[in-house]
Amino acid sequence: MMRGAEAVVRSGSLLGKKVAIKERIAKSYRLGRLDVKLRKDRTRCEARLLNKAKIAGVSCPTVLEVEEFRITMGFVEGKRPQMMGKEAREAGAILAKLHSADIIHGDYTPANLITRHDPKGGKSALSVIDFGLGFISNDVEDKATDVFTMLQAVKDIDGAKKAFLDGYRAYPKSAVVMTRLGQIEKRVRYAI
Repeated sequence: MMRGAEAVVRSGSLLGKKVAIKERIAKSYRLGRLDVKLRKDRTRCEARLLNKAKIAGVSCPTVLEVEEFRITMGFVEGKRPQMMGKEAREAGAILAKLHSADIIHGDYTPANLITRHDPKGGKSALSVIDFGLGFISNDVEDKATDVFTMLQAVKDIDGAKKAFLDGYRAYPKSAVVMTRLGQIEKRVRYAI
């Protein structure tokens, strides 16, 4: 079991298959009705984002069941990526696909990526998890913030940041996002 700020994720079984069950937990500091509404809305939103990401060609958990505060989804077996070279480039290309579908992840970091290995000895690939902070937006600022979040989380080993940005260039409007990214970096630098 893993406990985050908004939810508890545990493994389970559905029809003999391993699944991940994410349940949004009640927050006692919020008014009861507001808490229920927020948890329901965020649960439905995350399920829709996962589905939309799948349609956009992004590897992510498959939603199997949605309840009021709980999502049951396919379990993604693997480990956290090293984010060097090929994996960093792939992570950038994945974010390009998400942004092409106007999906903002909201916490796009290596902690929310899993490297899956083909059990038959084939190539490994990345999957995206935890769309709990995600939303739909066409706003350049939101997209640049997703890019900024990853760049802040990645150690620049073997040119990982450059590889990530190279992969992200698959997004047709990446140049506009890169311009805004520069503005965000300047704001953050002067805010410290």
